[in-house]
Amino acid sequence: MTLNKTFLIACTVILLNGCNQEESSTLSTAVEPPKTDVELLNEQKWDDNRVYVTKDNYILMKEANGTIPGIMKPCFVVNSAKEWPREDLSNTDSYDLPRVDFRWNNGDFVSASASEKAIYESYDKVWSIKTDGTDLRLVTDDFSGDVRIMRRSPNNRYLAYSYASRTSGGTDKVVFDVQTQKSTLLGTDLGHSQFLWAEDSSYLYFEDRAKYWKYDIVSGKTTQMDDDFHFSEVGVIYGGKRYVVAGLGISVYNEATGRELYGVSVLPIELAERDYLNINHERKMKYVLKNRSISPDGKYAWGESAQYRYFINLETKEVKSEKIVRSEVGDYQYFEQLGLNANYVRDGAGGVIFLKLNEDKTVPKDKWMNWPQVCSGHSATLSWLYNGFANNGAFIKEDK
Repeated sequence: MTLNKTFLIACTVILLNGCNQEESSTLSTAVEPPKTDVELLNEQKWDDNRVYVTKDNYILMKEANGTIPGIMKPCFVVNSAKEWPREDLSNTDSYDLPRVDFRWNNGDFVSASASEKAIYESYDKVWSIKTDGTDLRLVTDDFSGDVRIMRRSPNNRYLAYSYASRTSGGTDKVVFDVQTQKSTLLGTDLGHSQFLWAEDSSYLYFEDRAKYWKYDIVSGKTTQMDDDFHFSEVGVIYGGKRYVVAGLGISVYNEATGRELYGVSVLPIELAERDYLNINHERKMKYVLKNRSISPDGKYAWGESAQYRYFINLETKEVKSEKIVRSEVGDYQYFEQLGLNANYVRDGAGGVIFLKLNEDKTVPKDKWMNWPQVCSGHSATLSWLYNGFANNGAFIKEDK
């Protein structure tokens, strides 16, 4: 539900006592209840036209930059995260659009001698928001450390994430249940983190201690996978297939049998993989995908290396590429969050770039929008799309 001024300012309710039909009855009116702190704050005239959600948190409406003037977007100032509305699976209004998880330390930098509350506000938390920039929700603050990666289950209920723990000294891997608000620790190590959810959200693959594991949601049982099992930090399981977006391309597996069905490489035809292994590091980095994304159904994938961007149709196995020119906006730029059927892309967390792609899946140079999403704290990153099939994949309500 969009947190707008109508929602924030409660209507004054006049209570009328029931009138007795007898002539001797008299009409009485209940005393109007005192106004809340939020109502009193919102009655004031603010130079920035802020609208308070709680007494310490408010929303600023800012005009988005772009080719369409006059579009206003909310920018959130959260000084007390524990007072901010949490994500609620029973609130159907929150799920009428695709959503994005991201990490945000909503408070300012503080010293070790600061108050407990100030330190808490400066710590990482996991937040979520609709793709149109509305309905900010706190997902979890049930940890103390810096978030490394997060992945939401297809049914929206579970969040798998890892963080550099301030207590264990390692990287904790956790599953958080949005419905019960309970966290389950999967493992702790000093290494890399990866997560991949089952299509029906019944199990989760994760990496821990340089091994791959399968966690069953119902039983809580963890099983080590065979050495020839593969997945990556960017991927999806859909239609019985496991899509693995790796450093040099995409591999597609039959999820039930584990058999590889096919692969799509981003290497140029003249450079076979065996030859790639023999070239020097500098040449290799021209092709290794450092940024990657995939659409919710696995049909499209995107990657960006040091020198190139790639857009891959995994049904036709067609690879389109462009050389990166830093002074120009590319045809395949800003694809961090790749929507269903690659109709929309969204990039960023602290500041958002929003695009509806052309029919040929390229960036429209004449139709774009960007806005500041958060107006407090010092960083917001690691956006990841979920609920991607809502509204037929369209990132705004007008398009379906």
